[in-house]
Amino acid sequence: MDDLVAILPLVTVLFIFYVVLYIPQRRRQKKHKVYIDSLKIGDDVVTESGIFGRIVNIKDESITLVLKKGEIEILKSKILHN
Repeated sequence: MDDLVAILPLVTVLFIFYVVLYIPQRRRQKKHKVYIDSLKIGDDVVTESGIFGRIVNIKDESITLVLKKGEIEILKSKILHN
């Protein structure tokens, strides 16, 4: 019984970390995935590195953006959620 009482603070701390860190991160990931899946040609987007562009082509895992001077192909996951 004493062993269970000694482990209780550790279990409590792990539970608090789960609630405070893991659950909100998972919600953000789901929201970002829905946003990425809803992108279409002609949408204006911003990449993680701060590049502004308009979508001209969408593939399975990448998106082609047109910029002022040319085009760039990036991963879908690198688009920021506005």
